[in-house]
This record gives sequence, structure tokens and C-alpha cells, in this order.
Amino acid sequence: MNIKDEGLIIYAKIIKEKNLLIKLLTKNNGLCTGIIYGGNSKKNKVNYQIGNFLDFNLNKKNENMIPSIIGDIKSPLISNYFNDKFKLLAILSCCSLIDININENQRFKKVYEKTILFFTDLKKKHWFYEYSIWLIYLLTELGYGFDWNKLDINKKYLNLINFEFTNTIEKNLKINYVEFPYDLIINKSISNKQCNLLFNLFENIMKNHLINNSSRKIPKVYYDFKQTILININ
Repeated sequence: MNIKDEGLIIYAKIIKEKNLLIKLLTKNNGLCTGIIYGGNSKKNKVNYQIGNFLDFNLNKKNENMIPSIIGDIKSPLISNYFNDKFKLLAILSCCSLIDININENQRFKKVYEKTILFFTDLKKKHWFYEYSIWLIYLLTELGYGFDWNKLDINKKYLNLINFEFTNTIEKNLKINYVEFPYDLIINKSISNKQCNLLFNLFENIMKNHLINNSSRKIPKVYYDFKQTILININ
């Protein structure tokens, strides 16, 4: 089997010193896993960092062997952000969240395209707004979004069970509601409170619907990014 495609490296593990086992969220073939022989060599390892995009060929000789991958790096490049801890953590956060939520061969072309767009938007001054949209879009593609047409600033809360907006909370069911970050999503206002509301919304949906009955956990790098943002935003 031969596949020619483009993809985002969302996971990489060193095997046998100079080889890399990687996972790619691809444009047309879902999540693919394969080995890049020599991928961790001094010459090549900078190209095969988590967060980089590749034009690649995947070759699988038989069903019992892990496919081999040969790829060339393409833009946007993660190396552009090596000296910016905020943007680098944002990239790694996105990759780790994709890794725990998408399984082998599942096709999420729109998530791939939205991720390229977000990585490109990191050049913008107020890029955290783009990150917030990416988080919500990921939840939507995974089946746990809400109707954007029903956004109503007069309805302060989102019901985590039926994903309807409301301005009232049943006292004995407070755990099923979260305050929605309207000022961030509608007005692009980035404050500590609005960022906290965004993270709280995302984490509650993840824990209640996506990882509630599994051994998976929200990745540490996501929490590292969250902490870095909240410490540095007033």
C-alpha cells in the first residue's frame, strides 16, 4: 500500500536511536502512523518535530509491518516559534489534543485544515482568539459543539448535557452548566476571566463527554499552556 499526502506531526517517539515512530493527522487519509528511518539523526531531527507539516509518502509492504514514511517539511514551520514559549506551547497543546481524541484512520480533514489556519494565524497580534476558536471547533468536529446561531449574550450559561444556552441554572444541577466566554468569542476581548472561562468550558466538555470512560487524560502540555497564559494575562 502506498499513500501520498500531506500531514501534521502530532506525535513522535525515538526508536532504535536514529529512527522515529510518528503519527500524522493527514489531509485525506485520516490519522496515519509510520516509521521515519533516520528521522532522529542530527541532520533530520529538526524537520520531524511535533507541530511540523510534511508532504510525505507512506509505504506499507504487508499488514504485519509498520509502514515507512519519507517526507519533506512544508510551511508553516514550528521553528518560527522556538523562541516564543507561548506560541510553541499553543502548537504542542493542539497536537497533543488531536493525538488523544482522534484514532487511527479516522478522517478529520476539516480539523487538519483548521489547524493549518491556526498555525498560520499565530503571526497575528491577538492570536489567542484564534486558539480559542480552534478549541471550540475541535469539540464541534468531535460531536460536542453548539449552534453558533444561538449565541445570545443574554443567556449566560451553556448546558453541558444538551448544549443549549440558558440564563437560569437548576440549583441541584449546577455541575451541568458553565459560563460561556462571550466577550472573548464575540468581541475578541482577551482577559484573564475570559481565558479562564474558555479553558473551563473546554475541560468540562472533555471530561464529561470525551474521556469520561477511558484511561485517557487531558495532556500535561495543555495545562502548561493554560497556566502560562493565565499567569501572564491580566
